[in-house]
Amino acid sequence: MLSLRGLNGSRLLLIAVVGVAALLAVGVAVVGLVLNAHHEQAAGRIETRWRPAIAELGSIRGALGDLRAAALVGAAGEELRGDARVALGEHLEALGRLAAGADTEVRAGAVDVDRSVTRWLEAARPGTVVDGVRVYARPASAAGAHPAAGTYAAVDARAGLLATLLERRRLLDVEDTSKHMNGVMLYILGLSALLLVAAAAVLQRHYLAPAGALAKDLRRAASGDTAARHPGVIGRGWIGRLTQEAEGVRRRLDLSERQSRRDQEALVQVGPAVRGLHEILAAREDPGPGIVAAGDVRAAEGLIAGDYLGTVPLPDGSTAVFLGDVCGHGVAAGLLAVRLKSVVMVGLRLGAELDTAVRAVHFALVGEEERFTTLAIAVLDPARATLTWVNAGHEEPFLRRADGTVERLEATGPIVHPLLEAPPGTWRTRTTRLGTGDLLVLSTDGLTEGRDSSGEEFGDHRACAVLAGLTDPTPLAAVTALYTAADRFAIDWERDDVSLLAAAPTQAKSTASEIPRVEAAVKEPAASPRPSPPA
Repeated sequence: MLSLRGLNGSRLLLIAVVGVAALLAVGVAVVGLVLNAHHEQAAGRIETRWRPAIAELGSIRGALGDLRAAALVGAAGEELRGDARVALGEHLEALGRLAAGADTEVRAGAVDVDRSVTRWLEAARPGTVVDGVRVYARPASAAGAHPAAGTYAAVDARAGLLATLLERRRLLDVEDTSKHMNGVMLYILGLSALLLVAAAAVLQRHYLAPAGALAKDLRRAASGDTAARHPGVIGRGWIGRLTQEAEGVRRRLDLSERQSRRDQEALVQVGPAVRGLHEILAAREDPGPGIVAAGDVRAAEGLIAGDYLGTVPLPDGSTAVFLGDVCGHGVAAGLLAVRLKSVVMVGLRLGAELDTAVRAVHFALVGEEERFTTLAIAVLDPARATLTWVNAGHEEPFLRRADGTVERLEATGPIVHPLLEAPPGTWRTRTTRLGTGDLLVLSTDGLTEGRDSSGEEFGDHRACAVLAGLTDPTPLAAVTALYTAADRFAIDWERDDVSLLAAAPTQAKSTASEIPRVEAAVKEPAASPRPSPPA
């Protein structure tokens, strides 16, 4: 009788233990399912809302840039203007649909962008009297903290704010997915422990061994050994389904581990790659006889710039120098700049005419419809005392004469844009005399259009004054003095890349009478050697 009672008591205790374990297992499973549901929702928002919205906004900014570029090039950009308007409307509509399902702040940001674009297009429609520079030519970074409504700057500012907001929403959901995944892992581990207790109490064969193997596999995965493999489905019923779910988690962890290793390897490669790209963009060969040169590239973002420069000694003893500026800055502009620099250098080494070298750059831009470049190439020939140049819409180079006067070398053709026609002769060549003591300085507009904290530009007049006041008119001294002046002016170096390249003859090889000076090709300031700021 006592033994029967003891047996019944043991069974009741076993049933109670199993029941408690089952209830705990159900609770943990419910928590895991909830976490997994939240994970799927956050991942869904990233893939179906934030990333498409960010992509559409990028397309909108690209279409806005095309409209701005078309306006700046005048009648030649009419076809580009029409295509850009159509694309702009389509992407604005798509962005509106994506923002409709988002929160109030995102919807308001999308509406702000749409309204800003509408006001800008109304201000810039044909027949409207507008200030072209104010409406078209200044991005938000150049228009101050509060750009005027109806301008490109206002549109650019609204688009930038919305881009920041969308990226912040995306990052929040990325953090949520990571937290939910950690929660699911904790849920799996907790459920595995409960299963071990239940399996030990009920049946070793069908529960304890499978749960032990599952717990071991999960521990290996949690410690970083994602190579663990669980053959097939172990166990029956709900423990078998749990094993399947754990295998899915392991596969996701395995994928994350591989991606993490690739990211770490990429980070190791980034530093040398960035330094290498910067060295390529700023590299200069030794100039030919009788010429000395100096220059540098300062990037707005990190080390990679959209500016490219170089010096190339030519077979006839002269030296070619060039400086180009790809629209935009950062990695994409820097990679394109490396490609264009190679095209220019190959063309010059092969003895191509300057117009032909620029046209080669034009052909290299095919397929880069959202990018264009300006480019100035000059050939210094000390033997003939001449300076020959071509200027494709670039910042007008400075030519400091030996007496301290500063002249500007005018543009001889349009910017290099893949959507513009470029028949032979598009970029004309000009020649002027080059004597001992003369100094040529090429710069990008990042210097003259650089602004201080109050929004004032450094300006051409300051650059001319620095060059006119040089006591040591050598290329290295000129480059150093201009960068020093920009530092003292406190320009915002993060607005645009700033690059300088200077060259000068070391001694006279002939008299200036050998080659007549082309007066119409060189613009001399009417004022003194140190021009004063414009009114």
